[in-house]
Amino acid sequence: MNDPRARILRRAGWLAALAAAVAVGALALGAYRGQDYRPRFARAAGELVAVRDSTGVAFLPDGYRVTDVTLVGDTGFEARARVRAPGLQDGVRRPALILIGGYEVGRAVVQLPDSAAGLVLASVEYPYDFGSGPRGVSWLWRFAGVRRAWIDTPPAILLLVQYLCIREDVDPDRVTILGAGPGTPYAVAAAATDRRIGGVALLHGGNDLGRMMADAPAGGLPGWTISPISRLITLAVAPLEPSKYAGAIAPRPLLMLNATDDEVVPRESALALYEAARRPKRLIWHQQRDAARQASAELMAETLAWMRERDLR
Repeated sequence: MNDPRARILRRAGWLAALAAAVAVGALALGAYRGQDYRPRFARAAGELVAVRDSTGVAFLPDGYRVTDVTLVGDTGFEARARVRAPGLQDGVRRPALILIGGYEVGRAVVQLPDSAAGLVLASVEYPYDFGSGPRGVSWLWRFAGVRRAWIDTPPAILLLVQYLCIREDVDPDRVTILGAGPGTPYAVAAAATDRRIGGVALLHGGNDLGRMMADAPAGGLPGWTISPISRLITLAVAPLEPSKYAGAIAPRPLLMLNATDDEVVPRESALALYEAARRPKRLIWHQQRDAARQASAELMAETLAWMRERDLR
């Protein structure tokens, strides 16, 4: 029992088993991170079979009508969406712009642009009740639901695309998606899955999802936990990593508007996403990342000009 050679052999056996387990785990992790989730997104959304609860929320002073709808796929998947469109029944098919922002904005994003006259604007409600947004320790026990919402957002957008393409006031050949900040991965994944999306614009978009999304749960947690939580988020949102899908946007055009001094989406993250995409693509740098109304209006004006140039507006 005290034979040194036996102990050495047992130790070697344990080390070999541990090495094998690590190797298998590394292979499984690599396969998970590299997996193409577009078939899963398409299956989850299914085909649009019903539009429920179509309710006029308000008529705006500019003559636009804001409407909430519940979209139902043949898989049973449901998505809530909001559409802002001219309250006219003139038979004109207009370009559509899908706006995807951070989870704290949701469907309210269709109320943001003031310079998008003549467009049908739409956005989806995130498939999870975030309330005021998970923060601090509460974020940890809500993580499973939050991750599910992340994965279910591209299918929600796919149902919205189907709905827009059958509306009598939308030109199905001119449907564009705009992803702003945390909305970037959803916009890229949806566009890579459904080629009815004619163009993609990304405002302050990048490829490091762990960095971008770690800010959400940061409040109320000790500083030393932020790094491991960021790694956990990076792993959890690996199915949405935009660099995996950016190449599938082509030959449809891609516009990226980024800031040179952006602390949330640093230059290297923006460049990594841009390099993963194929032509036609354009990256425009701004001097600062400013969420003020004036800066937002300038970015929207630049996006609309690009849409007009690409015959998407």
